[in-house]
Amino acid sequence: MKVTVLTEERKVVFEAERGSSLGRLFSMHAIAVPMRCGGNGTCGKCRVRILEGRVSGAQPDAQGFVLACRAYPESDCVVAVSEEHGRGLEGFRFMRKPEPSFRGWGVAFDLGTTTLAACLVRLDDASVVSRISRLNPQAVFGSDVISRIGACAERANLEKQHELILSAAAEMVRALSRGAGGVHISRMTVAGNTTMLHLFCGEDPSSIGVYPFTPKFLSERTYSGEDLGIPADRVIVLASVSSYVGADITADMLAADFLRGSGSVLLADLGTNGEMALRSNGRILCTSAAAGPALEGACISCGVGGIDGAVDRVWLEDGALRFSTIDGAPAKGICGCGLIDLIACLLRRGDIDETGYLAADKVYLTPQVWLSREDIRQYQLAKAAVCAAMRTLLARAGEKAPRLLIAGGLGFYIDAANAALTGLIPPELAPRAEAVGNGSLYGACLALTDETCRAESERIAAQSETVDLTSDPDFNERFIDGMMFE
Repeated sequence: MKVTVLTEERKVVFEAERGSSLGRLFSMHAIAVPMRCGGNGTCGKCRVRILEGRVSGAQPDAQGFVLACRAYPESDCVVAVSEEHGRGLEGFRFMRKPEPSFRGWGVAFDLGTTTLAACLVRLDDASVVSRISRLNPQAVFGSDVISRIGACAERANLEKQHELILSAAAEMVRALSRGAGGVHISRMTVAGNTTMLHLFCGEDPSSIGVYPFTPKFLSERTYSGEDLGIPADRVIVLASVSSYVGADITADMLAADFLRGSGSVLLADLGTNGEMALRSNGRILCTSAAAGPALEGACISCGVGGIDGAVDRVWLEDGALRFSTIDGAPAKGICGCGLIDLIACLLRRGDIDETGYLAADKVYLTPQVWLSREDIRQYQLAKAAVCAAMRTLLARAGEKAPRLLIAGGLGFYIDAANAALTGLIPPELAPRAEAVGNGSLYGACLALTDETCRAESERIAAQSETVDLTSDPDFNERFIDGMMFE
């Protein structure tokens, strides 16, 4: 059977064997249709329109729309698809300066679950020349690491995720090189969470998803770029701390100068996974909160990632809700920082009570973009996990109100007062909260240009202690308390 896919920008034609869903076929042909639930038919994000042909499994509605993950072609088909495009966070505010150890050109790469970001760096003086970002194409296998681990039960899905990320990384490196006149890339460093690094390296991450959650590797790895199909002489995958505290947090801590700095600091990288690290009295305590994908727009009725048209700011004006969108485009949905703002506004206006109950079934920003009662419940689960994890680390170290560094895309745009009001961060930390941007990317830049920093990243990973929240006797109580809006 022949499937013809029509998007806003291109036409893709491929042969399809009977028995594969449209969602699976899209993933195999790198067509960016969001399937945040991993193809389980629950998120409703993969709606496509059948223009010609027949499908089974789920019947199109009167307008021809159907969930791609539940539709199986039964004949030649023509399908209209709206591909998801977006960017990652490329900026950072850390002030630590590297001491250049190399000459030539290098690329620092942040491998996020949702987005990818990279910098072209002149190694001679450690200057960032250009930056690039895009959505992670592996999102067709789900919006979180658990979905992508689960997909690896089929060997073909592991191989496809490996192929997708290497292809995307290679394209980004080539684009950076071309933009600088075709410079030769001698070094590349890669930071990311432990699961994403396994997929990058072609290692099966399945053991991370089941008890006792054992990764195949945590230590730094070095590859020939030729072996990975990436146009760089040498590719260095930075060291991780544990199964759910990856090299992205190692890089964050390197950027925040955790080994050489003084004073107590809590660093939280908020996204699909709520990873965090606390420096206190010569110790580094790390943990990861199972926040779920709500903070990245998944599991939210009109939730989207950081795409053009995502509602990114919400405020009250004479009691009415007002909002802005990314790039000023027409509203397509609500991203994480917009979700936090909206819930904070509804709390201030009295629309949501302390239990999270919303008086109306839905609150509309536009006829196509709304917030539901279930959306609020999903946010409560996410914010309770993040806040309880923060409080658990603080309790372990006997800290009250250290400096709080919030890293990551969500953290860069977050309104700390609204985050505290909704219970995402402890209110006592809000006055000392600082958004620092993509610390993972900047840490990768430091390790790329400064050999001392690269070695330091390994020491950080080795010295960090992982706090298992499931074995902490008070975490569940903190989580339950965190479900409430105070």
